[in-house]
Amino acid sequence: MLIKFGGAEKVVESFLKIFPEADLFTLIYDEKKMWWFFPKEKINPQVFSLPSQKRYHWTKRQRLCLPLMPRSIEQLDFSQYDVVLCSSSGFAHGAITKPETNFIVYYHSPARYLWDWTNEYKKDIWFNTGIKWYFLNKLFLKLRKWDVIASSRADINIANSKNTASRITKYYRKESVIVYPWVETERFAKKINSPLIPLNWGGKLSDSKAGGVFNYYIIISALTEFKKIEVAIQWFNKMPEKNLVIIGQWNYKSELENLVKNNNITFTWPQYWDDLVSLVQNSLGLVFPWEEDFGIVPIEVMAAGKAVFAYKWWWLTETVLEWITWEFFKDKEWKDFVEKFEIFDEKNRDKKYSEKECRKQAEKFSIDVFEKEIKKIINK
Repeated sequence: MLIKFGGAEKVVESFLKIFPEADLFTLIYDEKKMWWFFPKEKINPQVFSLPSQKRYHWTKRQRLCLPLMPRSIEQLDFSQYDVVLCSSSGFAHGAITKPETNFIVYYHSPARYLWDWTNEYKKDIWFNTGIKWYFLNKLFLKLRKWDVIASSRADINIANSKNTASRITKYYRKESVIVYPWVETERFAKKINSPLIPLNWGGKLSDSKAGGVFNYYIIISALTEFKKIEVAIQWFNKMPEKNLVIIGQWNYKSELENLVKNNNITFTWPQYWDDLVSLVQNSLGLVFPWEEDFGIVPIEVMAAGKAVFAYKWWWLTETVLEWITWEFFKDKEWKDFVEKFEIFDEKNRDKKYSEKECRKQAEKFSIDVFEKEIKKIINK
């Protein structure tokens, strides 16, 4: 679905950098939000007749398109292609291709709301009781059966991390090769002189102990229920001397804004170009309180030489150097957030995390490495 620009969409963008003449298909396209990254003329015309696209056009709510996804992906005609390269976190891997077509699926994850996050998803959308719960269960049962059948259509499965590979094995009983996503390390490593965008709080922004950078931490994310940003807000409310800038936009933004108790937490619109790099480079570092199968943002922040404070989860241990570039909190109920963050913040302000090591670690995820691995798989 091309309806917001996040990590999965960056992978699609990288595929188009590697294969600029490729045709682009999607299940839902929002031109207003995505024209800058994926112009409408690049989208294959078949997309605009899909049931999922038509419903989204009228409702602007991707959740209402869920029952139409299997029919929509199976409606697309790929018969003229030698290679179909798919970026999937749900449904796109169900494309139907000819036997002679090499169908390669790059998994960001099997659909989490269909599998291990089902109960959380129901609670988040208030479908966990009564008649709504009954009908959603029937829909999910039907979609899971389709999802497992669809997982057999690929010739090659690629996972974006060991965590995703393990989930592909568990739910689909399929093996996969691991190729980490490309991260724009060079863009975040190169120092820019873009002025910092206005930040709307009354607190002191500069901090001499922090080495001249501004006195704030950042969260960069789509503002959805799954990201657990309310956890960070809850605990930063209890640390009014610590500033937090939340960069992003989505359906959950108003609910999150209502949780803010002090003027040390502020929101700004999604940033993509020099403004984003400037916010990262002038920050103290990133707060990352949720689970991901793979996250591109933390590596972008490392490329800028900044440390990260995160919830300890599988993929993070694959991509970082604990105590050298990152610090973790570990309690699943986030009870140790403040305790661990206070330690992290003190060490960070005292320059205990190495900018050099942060950048060195991030360079392992460059476009050159990603392109080499993808082309090697396609040319087998």
